[in-house]
Amino acid sequence: MVKRFSIYLLLALLAVFSCTPEEETGEKKEEGGFPKNWTVSGTVKGNDGSVIAGVVVSDGHTCVKTDSNGYYALEVDLSGNLQETLQYVFVSTPKDWAAPKADGHAIFWKWLYQCGDITDGKLTGVDFTLTRIANPDRFTLYIFGDPQPRSDDPDSESWVEDSAFHSLDICNDMYKDMKEYAATMTDRPVYGICLGDVVHQQTNLLTKYRSGMAGTGITTYNVIGNHDQGHKTGLTDEQSSKAYEKVMGPTNYSFNLGDLHFLMLDNMIIRKGSYSDDCETGITDDIWQFVQNDLKLVPSTARIMICAHSPMFRLLDGSDRKGQHLSEMKSLLGRFKRVYAWAGHTHSTFNWYSQDSNVEVHTLGRVTGALWTNEFISENGTPRGYMVFDYDAGDPKYDIRWKFKPIFWQTATHAQKATAKEPSYQYRDWYYDASGRAKLKATGEDLTDKYQMQVFAPGTYDEKDKTVYVNVFLWDEAWKKPRFQLDGANTASTMSRITEDNGGDLYRYSYADWDITDFYAGNWPNLKTQWYDVDDKDVVHTENKKRNCASMFRYKLNTNKDTGRGTVTVVDRFGVTHETTIVW
Repeated sequence: MVKRFSIYLLLALLAVFSCTPEEETGEKKEEGGFPKNWTVSGTVKGNDGSVIAGVVVSDGHTCVKTDSNGYYALEVDLSGNLQETLQYVFVSTPKDWAAPKADGHAIFWKWLYQCGDITDGKLTGVDFTLTRIANPDRFTLYIFGDPQPRSDDPDSESWVEDSAFHSLDICNDMYKDMKEYAATMTDRPVYGICLGDVVHQQTNLLTKYRSGMAGTGITTYNVIGNHDQGHKTGLTDEQSSKAYEKVMGPTNYSFNLGDLHFLMLDNMIIRKGSYSDDCETGITDDIWQFVQNDLKLVPSTARIMICAHSPMFRLLDGSDRKGQHLSEMKSLLGRFKRVYAWAGHTHSTFNWYSQDSNVEVHTLGRVTGALWTNEFISENGTPRGYMVFDYDAGDPKYDIRWKFKPIFWQTATHAQKATAKEPSYQYRDWYYDASGRAKLKATGEDLTDKYQMQVFAPGTYDEKDKTVYVNVFLWDEAWKKPRFQLDGANTASTMSRITEDNGGDLYRYSYADWDITDFYAGNWPNLKTQWYDVDDKDVVHTENKKRNCASMFRYKLNTNKDTGRGTVTVVDRFGVTHETTIVW
């Protein structure tokens, strides 16, 4: 009863932005770019009463632009039960205008069943009112993926109850961190994009996520992940997303911020005969039609931000992603100035850039930490955290910049704290004080967005090997390679990137990740079966846990001394120098 009430309450909130009667403009457009057999029409206006021309309006299939009166018309299928089919129309908000908000989320669409009666096969007055953005050329965007809160009900699966940190608690720390960080940005709006797996099979937790994000004060957009689908067998790809859509809105849409065009896509296709959250990566025929129609109306000078749950173009192992309509989409994107493809799903951070391609890939680690344990790191050693993307059209060199923001707070309690099941955290660069504040071990200062890499002292990976290792969290080929300088040395030396090609696959991982993985697998039988082959754990260990980080570098010292001091520096793609000193 509570779950049903939450959904009805949300629908009531959305009704605040419900449809109004169509204004008489003295003409009824059935020609001039609008479909002759249109079934849905309306206007797009500002809250000051001004008409907004040239705005794209879509039903998730076809797209049209508003005329000089702010009027649009679309041919939408109105034949079914609109409350069951959840037919909608959305406005692709232009750079100068913002959609209304409810629970901190942009409400850029209208459910057609809320828009009055159909007369003579037509639904009129599906109108949108937008609010002007004071400074559209300056904003900050949080990009994050896979919060995946699960119930900590002891009657649920045992691994949930045994988790090191319950994911609901870690999500609360995420909301707290995002709110405090946004409060430091008083000169610009702050937006958020969640890259899917908003929850983990429990769609009743979606309203809890909405409430948590509303408390951050930012405006959030979301894409659907495989675990946001209905966890059942026999559902079609379209049916499986309905519970998510009722709470979160459409799963395929677009909007604009600055000169960036955001294309938000459902790229999870259900495997036939399996659970509906067991998906493969690709684009269905219907969604591919929408992608083509949407991008057709975007100028080639625009930069495209594609946001989807699963990485679509490049994978951690260096291969190109294969999937339905993916190669066609990459070809379609070839006419644009730059394409940034953002995804989660893998739970590991991976960034790929090439001068030979206008498409670059950015895959983010899990914002709430490693799966199963919800520990302080993601699967490849990147800390629990999110991407901070800054846009400033007035910057003469880099109008976009981004950096990693580690989550500062840990107020959650370790579920096994009173037992021997808590790691020593020897390979974590920080500790948490009594209030849950993260403090750097080396200096006692707060853990901030200056923390962009982790350096491992000589002897960490092999006691006999005097080699310095570093994990540069967001590194890609647009960065310079990190350099290491031993105290007293005259010059710094370039560090070598660890790849399978140079025989470095044995140490192509973060020791912080391995240290925690090995600990939990040795204590919790159910995690051991997830992470290891029970007959030969070293085989799976080598394949899965020692080749999962593409941003590791090393430098072999010319000394066998057991003590020393040195500094790693790296210059990112935006010309910012990051520096960390290591003492051993």
